Amino acid sequence: MVATPSRPCANEIKPAPFTRDARSVDVEELLAENDRLRNLVVQLSKLVIKNVADTR
Repeated sequence: MVATPSRPCANEIKPAPFTRDARSVDVEELLAENDRLRNLVVQLSKLVIKNVADTR
């Protein structure tokens, strides 16, 4: 029987080496990205509603 490695627990997972330090986060950049993502969600929602309405 072959032993399979167990998955690490949440408290054992280490951040990737390319992860930014929390102190170096640009708040303005995050707010801009949040705005772009919010707009994409609105566009996606409109497409879903349109396609559901078209199928009825």
